[in-house]
Amino acid sequence: METVSDMIAGFLAGLTPGTRAGYRSVVSRWLRWCADNGIDMLRAKRTHIEVFAAYDGGMRPAAKNTVCRNLSVVCCLYRYLCEEGYIDCNPGGHVRRPKLYGHSDGTYLTREQARLFLTEARGMGARTDALCSLLLLTGARVGEALGLDVEDCHLNDGRPWVRFDRKGDWSQRVAIPSDAAEALARLIGERRRGAVFREDSGARLRQQTAVGIVSSVALRVGMPDISPHSLRRTFCTLSRDAGVPDRDIMAAGGWNSPQMLDYYDMSRRGLNGKAGDGLQDYLGKED
Repeated sequence: METVSDMIAGFLAGLTPGTRAGYRSVVSRWLRWCADNGIDMLRAKRTHIEVFAAYDGGMRPAAKNTVCRNLSVVCCLYRYLCEEGYIDCNPGGHVRRPKLYGHSDGTYLTREQARLFLTEARGMGARTDALCSLLLLTGARVGEALGLDVEDCHLNDGRPWVRFDRKGDWSQRVAIPSDAAEALARLIGERRRGAVFREDSGARLRQQTAVGIVSSVALRVGMPDISPHSLRRTFCTLSRDAGVPDRDIMAAGGWNSPQMLDYYDMSRRGLNGKAGDGLQDYLGKED
């Protein structure tokens, strides 16, 4: 008879490495929560799942995004257990999920700030220049950029392009601008294989290091709270400002729905005042 550990291992085995790590963390917390509250996880109820998801480790109400992620992971686990015949009824089938806002309040750069950011990065060394240029000018996720190997970069075959391993376990060839291609070429040099972005030790660059690199460049030009994902958001918003069609933005950034572009862009557009100013001017005009 399979143990709970065997069941969990089977559930996690079918996930990509990045997804597996995040799911394992949530599942581990769920198992601890069940043990602490005397609940047999194979007999858990919908209410148990909802209560677990609603609070963080310190029993404080969790943010809505966190609640949704917790619910998603635990419900995926129980759907798997039900499909495999380990349980008769899926307790996660009808959990109540919080409604999320349709936009992101995260940070991004304006056009002038983006210029300053890229200029500063260019003067801080080949690795910093290549990383910041690639993230800002292609909209790549930081994990996609850090996963690049030299063999994935085709910089001398006409139009430069790279092959990203996208979220969701699929690969995509993406053309990159000349500034990003030149920065990558300087970083790669004569190397023919291995990770493009490396630690000083030669190991593949860690995400924590990449976050520090982006943050340090932003701070040097007076822009706090800028992360690699801020650059992805900036790519979306400024590409729209530049008149790039949404379909091309989606293809470059690996989005599969224009709703994600609206999600990133709505907060910024809400602050530009164009709707209110336009209506005010219209009302002030004589017929």
